[in-house]
Amino acid sequence: MFLWRVKDPARPAPYEESEPAVSPLVREPQQQRSREKFARILATTARLLETVPFEQLSTKQIAAEAGMSVGALYRFFPDKEAVLETLEHSWMEGDLRLLEAATAPEAVAACGSSSERFLAGVVEAYANRLRALPGYRQSWFHSPKIPSLVDPSDEVDALIATRVHQVLVASFGLADTAGTRRRAGLAVTVGIHLLSAAFREDPDGDPEVLADAALMMDRYFFAPERDPQGS
Repeated sequence: MFLWRVKDPARPAPYEESEPAVSPLVREPQQQRSREKFARILATTARLLETVPFEQLSTKQIAAEAGMSVGALYRFFPDKEAVLETLEHSWMEGDLRLLEAATAPEAVAACGSSSERFLAGVVEAYANRLRALPGYRQSWFHSPKIPSLVDPSDEVDALIATRVHQVLVASFGLADTAGTRRRAGLAVTVGIHLLSAAFREDPDGDPEVLADAALMMDRYFFAPERDPQGS
């Protein structure tokens, strides 16, 4: 079961909205002024993560940068881990909205008959997120893993795999078999690792690694399936 609300894809990232997603640990704001403070805490934390390691970040620093008392922050969040958890909930929502855009009919049609071009577009969409979204890349590599987000993160990955497989079947002639569905899950796992490799040392992403990610996934999807009997 998802722990976040999927919003209208046309709306901006949740921590820029008046009604951001919240984790179960957080007191959800009801009044407009409270919602604005809540969103400001999240936006400030994301910005601070660009330069301050999460381990060194404090609720006092977040509150000061957000222009409020630390007591005001504690009205919504019990600790900095809860702030990060709520941010990562919102980023998962964004991942789903990005998937919708990258696999929309007009995006697929723009790829012509090239499945590799389609996969490169999906990879590039997520690469742009790592380049441009404040705090996202730093959290990806350096922030502690949050146990309550493991299952939702796996579900997002599964949704990406399912949707990419559907598009490849419907628009690029991939056979719809148990084997290609299994490959979809593995391809997403490999793609995530290659994104990590591309951005680990290069904040813009190594273009050769990103191109290879699409190439490898494309060849893997369309490789002949092995005979389970070995014949």
